[in-house]
Amino acid sequence: MTAITPHFDHIFARHAERPALGCLGVSFSYVELQSRVAAIVLQLREAGLTSGDRLGLHLARGPDLIAALLACLHEGLCFVPLEPEFPLDRLKGIADDARVLFVVQDERPSRSLTPSLRLRPGLAEMPEPPDLDDGLPAYMMFTSGSTGKAKGVVIGRAALSNFLDAATRRVGVGPDTRWLFTTTPAFDISLLEMLGPLWMGGYVEVVCAPAHKDPVALLQLLDSRPDLNTLQATPAFWRMLLKAGWQGRKGLVALCGGEALNATLAARLSESVGQLWNCYGPTEATVWSMMAPVEQPLADHGVRLKQSLDGYRHWVLDENGNDIGPGGEGELCIEGVSLAQGYWQRRDLSDCAFIHWQGRRLYRTGDRVRRIADDEYQYLGRLDDQIKLRGFRIELGEVEANLRRIEGVEDAAVRLLGEGDEACLVGYVVARSRGEPGRVQTRRALQLTLPHYMIPGRIVLLDSLPKTPSGKIDRKRLPEPV
Repeated sequence: MTAITPHFDHIFARHAERPALGCLGVSFSYVELQSRVAAIVLQLREAGLTSGDRLGLHLARGPDLIAALLACLHEGLCFVPLEPEFPLDRLKGIADDARVLFVVQDERPSRSLTPSLRLRPGLAEMPEPPDLDDGLPAYMMFTSGSTGKAKGVVIGRAALSNFLDAATRRVGVGPDTRWLFTTTPAFDISLLEMLGPLWMGGYVEVVCAPAHKDPVALLQLLDSRPDLNTLQATPAFWRMLLKAGWQGRKGLVALCGGEALNATLAARLSESVGQLWNCYGPTEATVWSMMAPVEQPLADHGVRLKQSLDGYRHWVLDENGNDIGPGGEGELCIEGVSLAQGYWQRRDLSDCAFIHWQGRRLYRTGDRVRRIADDEYQYLGRLDDQIKLRGFRIELGEVEANLRRIEGVEDAAVRLLGEGDEACLVGYVVARSRGEPGRVQTRRALQLTLPHYMIPGRIVLLDSLPKTPSGKIDRKRLPEPV
C-alpha cells in the first residue's frame, strides 16, 4: 500500500512545473503549491502541533484550503473540516466534540472560531517529513447522528491512501485530468475532487463560493473552459445543471453518487457526457467503495451498484447474519482496509455499526439491497430512519431532536416527501401553547443549529402526532402539507 506523504512528495517532484491548481483565473504549478504547503507546515510546527493532533479546517474555498489539507497529511495531523457556511453553533459543537487543538482560519475570516490559528501568506522550502505511522487518523468527518448530535467518523491514513489509489486507477485519472472541485469539504466526496487529481499528477480547478452551487455560474465556467474534463456530483446537482440548460460535453468524465441514480437521469447523462460512473459508498468506508461505468441500455434492475474498488469487499447479510446468495435481499455490509477506525468517542455506536463476522470486520451500511450476482447489487432503500437528500446523509432523529429543543415545542417529527428535484423535508411540530412558536420562528431557530440541507422546507403545525399502538411516531400517517 502506498504511504500518503512519500507518494505526494514523489508526485510533486515528478510534475514540478506542471499546473496543479487553479482558481479565479490564476494557476499554480506543483512546485508553487508545494512551497505554499511548506509554509503552512512550518506554521503548524511553530504552533507546537505534532502527528496525531486534531486540527479544525475553517477555510474559504480556495487554494489555501487544499494546501492546508496537504500540510495536515504531510505532518500526520487529523484534520476536521468545518464548512464556513454552516451555523456557527454547529461548528463550535463539532470543534469541541473533536477536541481540536486549533482551528485553522483564513488571514481575515468572516467569523472566528477559537482557539484560532490564522494562516499567514508566504512560501517556504519543504522540511523533512516526520516519521509517520499509517495507522494514524487522517481526518474526522462529522455526519448526521440519530441521537440529535453529529458523530465523528475517524478515517485512517492507510484507509485514505488505499481509496485514493483504487479510485483514481479505476476511473483513469492521470496527468491530463482536469477536475472541477465543487463539493463542500463537509461532504467526504470532496476529498476525491481535491486530492484525486493531485494523487496522479493532474489538475484541480477550485470553484469559489457562491459559484460552486450556482448553476448559471457553473455553466459559464464549463462553457469557457473546454479543458476541464472531470466533474463529480450528486444526482440532484446533475439535475440542476440539466434544468439550467446544460447541453453536456462529449469528452466529460461524469461521476454520480451520494444518492440513488435513477434510470431516467442515467439515460440523460449518458447521452450528454463521454463517460458516466455510478459511485456508491458511505463515509464510514472512505468515500466510495464501488465505482462502475453506466452502460446503456440498462438492465431490468436499473442502475446497479457494482465493481468493488481494490481493497474492498461487499457482503449481503440477513437478519440472522447469514450470507445471502444471488436473488436474495438483505443488508449490504462492507469489508476492507478503507473502513473507518470507528466513531469518535462513541464506543456504543461503533460496536453496533462495525461488527465481527466469521473472522472479518464489516461495516453495516443500513442499506437494503438485492444481490443480483457476484459483486453486483440492486439498491432497495434504507433499513432505518436515515435518508439521503441531494447527496447529504440526514438522520431524521437529529432534525427532530433539534426541533424539540426549541422553546415552546412539545413534540416533533420529520419525514421526506417527494422525489428528485421535488423532494423536501417536512417538519411536524406540536406546540405547548396554540400558535407558538410559529413556522417562521421555528425555521429561524433551526438555522442557528443546523446546516441548510437539514432544515425542513415545510413546517406543519399539529395538535398531536399520530402514534403506532406501541406508542412510536407513525410516520406513514403524518399528513401531507396543504
